[in-house]
Amino acid sequence: MLGEVVIAVADGSDPRQQWARSILFKVLLPNLVLIAAAAFAVGWAVERALKPLLALKEAVERRSPRDLSGIDEESSPEEVRPLVHSLNRLFRLVNAQAESQRRFVADAAHQLRTPLAGLQAQVEAWGAGGQRPSDAGAAQRPVHKLRGATRRTSQLANQLLALSRADVRGMHSQPTQLVDLKGLCENLLEIHLDAATARRIDLGLDVEPVQVMAHEWLLRELLSNLVDNAVKYTDEGGAVTIRCGRRAGLAFLEVEDDGPGVTAAEMPRILERFYRVQGTQGEGNGPGLAIAEEIARVHQSHLHLQPGAGGRGLRVSLMLPG
Repeated sequence: MLGEVVIAVADGSDPRQQWARSILFKVLLPNLVLIAAAAFAVGWAVERALKPLLALKEAVERRSPRDLSGIDEESSPEEVRPLVHSLNRLFRLVNAQAESQRRFVADAAHQLRTPLAGLQAQVEAWGAGGQRPSDAGAAQRPVHKLRGATRRTSQLANQLLALSRADVRGMHSQPTQLVDLKGLCENLLEIHLDAATARRIDLGLDVEPVQVMAHEWLLRELLSNLVDNAVKYTDEGGAVTIRCGRRAGLAFLEVEDDGPGVTAAEMPRILERFYRVQGTQGEGNGPGLAIAEEIARVHQSHLHLQPGAGGRGLRVSLMLPG
């Protein structure tokens, strides 16, 4: 035999068992309860101490990137008021710099508009002047180039002025008005029809009656930039369609073309000022789409970019409440 196995039943009669149980209930359990209570108290105290900072963090995260208004120091917890004061000082400095830049752009655009308008009038008159048939072609080529340059420069000055005026904070204090989107689309088609016809582009309408509360002149600028961009970069013989109506309970404006389109990698970048799509000819996209996106933000929205029908071209949409 290898030995005997002894099995003892813990019935509490053994003094050693009674001692171990006494230690467990009299020493260990009270200490565990105290440790748990202390951990809870520390956690509660830390959470309470950090609550003002967490509230401030959430308030800052909810802000628009362009919202540089000060945080109310009086309503902030006393513990974070020095931090709020420092943030407000930073907001004031950044806001002052941004305001200075906006004023510079607006002043520069205003200063450019008058001489450019005079220059364009002179060039248009020169281009319309009679030429002998023998030298008309050679003489008119420089005039056409100069005419195109003055038109582009005048358009750029107007766009810079619009960009300086389309400011989210400034426009919030301006009253909105009831805007007829159908009438706006029809008017913009008339304005851009000659430019589209010159490039044999079919500029069409697909509109339904719809009205929204908005800034009419800003929506006009937005739509004009979208149509101008589509007509300019759609291949000759292509098509551009202006739309408005309701979709998913919201009013919308939309411009679609069947041009070369934009790659998925470049899609987010075409809203950047002066970004030029790879492979395009001409002077670049200018600030037109950047202005349109800024105006969309004024109306608490943004531009939706996607390929056109059949994956061709570009469709730009703006959803509006109302």
